[in-house]
Amino acid sequence: MNRKTPAPPVRVQRMRGEARRHRLLEEAVRLFGKRGYEGTSLEAVATAAGVRKQTLLYYFPTKDALLEACLTAAGERLVLEIARALEGKETYWDRAEAVIHSVFSLAEQWPEFPMFIRETGRLGPDAFARFASVLDPLRVRAIDFLQSGMDTGEIRKQDPAMLLFTLYTGVVGSLTEASVLNVVVGADKSRASLKRREREVIAFVRAAMVPPAAD
Repeated sequence: MNRKTPAPPVRVQRMRGEARRHRLLEEAVRLFGKRGYEGTSLEAVATAAGVRKQTLLYYFPTKDALLEACLTAAGERLVLEIARALEGKETYWDRAEAVIHSVFSLAEQWPEFPMFIRETGRLGPDAFARFASVLDPLRVRAIDFLQSGMDTGEIRKQDPAMLLFTLYTGVVGSLTEASVLNVVVGADKSRASLKRREREVIAFVRAAMVPPAAD
């Protein structure tokens, strides 16, 4: 008499499901960043993740649902990395440099991340708004942080929201516009190149933040 193999415990099934969902999101971010949203099919994502398309559709019923989940996951990962980097940092400059370093470190660990963010910007304001909504609490704290530094004279007085935008474009733009950087500085994708780029961005941010009296 054949005995049926018992089903795995619910907890194990849940863990397997979460791991499968995470794998699907990783592959989707990679392919969206590499091929673009329009150039990536659900079939391609499923194949890259090693599952059938029907399995992908169980987790993400539509391509838009998959994109939204990717945007949320990318935003949450960025927030987590920045929060970790800020632990124990007290001065304005230490905190600013920690944020820059965390973004570059994330790009080094997860090369598809900056390319995915670039693709998000190309999809229009609605798509980017989904990503930005995850970062909004961080944005509000950053503006308050910059304003506080201006009030104490440690940061150059200017519109804190515009300064944050300038810092964002300087930091993230240097990573996402890889094709432009390849033309300008050469297609050097080594770790040394990334570190050099990080130092250049830190110098740019310092120049934007330092008050005139400290020049």
